[in-house]
Amino acid sequence: MRPVAVDEFCHLKFLSNVTFSPEGTTACLTVTEADRKKNGYRSCLYLYRDGQFRKLTTFGKESSFQYLDEDTILFPGKRDEGGKNSLESRYYRISLSGGEAEPAYTFPIPVSRLLPLPGGDFLAVGTTFPGFEELYLGESRLLAAYEKYRKENEDYEEIAQVPWWWNGATYTKGAYESLFYYDARRRSLRRLTELNVNVSDVKLSRDKKSVYFLSAPVRPLLPMTGATTLCRLDLANGACTQLAADSEHFSLGGLEVGDSFLLVLASDNRCGLNTDTDFYRLDYDTGELTLYARHGQSIGSSVGSDVRYGGGRALKMVGDTCYFITTRYDSAYLYRLADGVISPVVERDGSVDCFDVCGDRLLAVALYDMRAQELYDGRGKRLSRFNEAALRGKYVARPRPLRVQRDGYEIHGFVLEPMDYDPAKTYPVILDVHGGPKTVYGPVFYHEMQYWAGKGYFVIFCNPTGSDGRGEFMDIRGKYGTVDFDDIMAFCDAALEAYPSMDAENFFETGGSYGGFMTNWIIGHTDRFRACASQRSISNWFSFYGVSDIGVEFAMDQNAADPWADPEKLWFHSPMKYADRVRTPTLFIHSFEDYRCPIDQGYQMFTSLIAHGVESKMVCFRSENHELSRSGKPAHRLKRLNEITAWFDSHRL
Repeated sequence: MRPVAVDEFCHLKFLSNVTFSPEGTTACLTVTEADRKKNGYRSCLYLYRDGQFRKLTTFGKESSFQYLDEDTILFPGKRDEGGKNSLESRYYRISLSGGEAEPAYTFPIPVSRLLPLPGGDFLAVGTTFPGFEELYLGESRLLAAYEKYRKENEDYEEIAQVPWWWNGATYTKGAYESLFYYDARRRSLRRLTELNVNVSDVKLSRDKKSVYFLSAPVRPLLPMTGATTLCRLDLANGACTQLAADSEHFSLGGLEVGDSFLLVLASDNRCGLNTDTDFYRLDYDTGELTLYARHGQSIGSSVGSDVRYGGGRALKMVGDTCYFITTRYDSAYLYRLADGVISPVVERDGSVDCFDVCGDRLLAVALYDMRAQELYDGRGKRLSRFNEAALRGKYVARPRPLRVQRDGYEIHGFVLEPMDYDPAKTYPVILDVHGGPKTVYGPVFYHEMQYWAGKGYFVIFCNPTGSDGRGEFMDIRGKYGTVDFDDIMAFCDAALEAYPSMDAENFFETGGSYGGFMTNWIIGHTDRFRACASQRSISNWFSFYGVSDIGVEFAMDQNAADPWADPEKLWFHSPMKYADRVRTPTLFIHSFEDYRCPIDQGYQMFTSLIAHGVESKMVCFRSENHELSRSGKPAHRLKRLNEITAWFDSHRL
């Protein structure tokens, strides 16, 4: 048996966006794989019909798509250099009966979604650029004016709203999403929503006579929350009605169209920004909004892994029944909501990453049985073999559960045994701390961990206070670095006790995002680790305030403090406060375009350790962002993993 290789992710395929045709006779999904030669990724569309898979596209840049009918798929892309409009969006259609993809629609602005209407027209969600709001008209003079303005102003940014950038996507320049009507015969767009209003979560009514969406005003220094409204727009007369709005104890989170009512996701904010949504029912006739079902758990999978690329559906209404992915304990399952009652549909340990339902048929992309992603049916039968060959004959460690009782609650985690494990021998150990903190580690394939196990390390990981899947257990506001740190240390103690062959003198630690924060905290509060690797971290809540793309509220919400009213508390939760105590050799990994946890957070901690004579190293990646370890360029992902592994190897006794 061979170990999982450091570049194993380059041999895997990542599945996403599984979607049934309207009548369910076929399904389509996106399959992505690394392209080592071009140091990127190739995404193609695959058709699933009668138990067989067929590649539909080969250009390598097809990711999102939608069915127009049983025989036709529509997808966005740019397959040639034609045209002088750098903003335009092009959509292609391909027949499932055979043949090449053909150009279908071209829009003069970026269009992120198309919703088909009767007669061949569409609703389009497109980008509006402040100062150039009429670009959607497609007039050459407007485009020329925009290009001239952009060229003249490319050397500086004018910031008039918060947030002003998105992770890895640089500055927003104030752009926002608007709703348009596309007349296919005239090939023209018509604006439906007001200027300076951003729209999201757009859904057509079942009769396609109206459209529901969430809206928020675009105004200077707009906070991330507190201004969202639920609207309905009548397509016949253009009348827009506000149906619900955020308030102090009510935050809108999404919507789905049912036959008899509109399902609305919203939270009561009792746990701050991370509060999970409950289900509300909006009556189509009266507009009355009432609580439909308490949920108290997250929607979607928050089970961590580094063998995904792309997304997919996490929630869908079929009639008046809602199917949805939810993270519970350490796995992501498929549940349903019907008649106000929530019940499981597929409850199998692992992670449902996306799904679709059509009639009594179900398809799901999932991480099960310590395999990389595959496609499964509603009975849990594996339908695909995309990743079988890549892992055949490889040592894949099975996660051994380890539970620790802590003051009335339980910390659960896992242990991966090293390849060729012999209890009579001793082995080095790596503790891996997850991000979030509102995510979880579960029993799924995680490349970096399997690589380390193949190199002879024990790998241990757990879900401390602040983790997802257990309701309000995730509420860690004002507790960063306290109970969570104690939970992790208790888990380490329990692992060493349960496995005497773990070498406590060769104990290492790493983590990213929140896990990077925890790494920075750990090295200031214990010397038990031989070396650590802090990735995309937070080190100073003061300097983090106001610079992250997740908004000005995050630092205050998570620390239950702000820089003016409670400066001592904000500093207390900052790892920088304890940098003079650090003795542990530490590697810092960061990306220049990480606007979630900006690179200065790594700089500050690294510099502080150097100033106090602690062995340290920092590796920074250009053209990468917060997602380096999951979707970064293949060469960069290899460099990152090799740097961390070499750091640990070089510090072993």
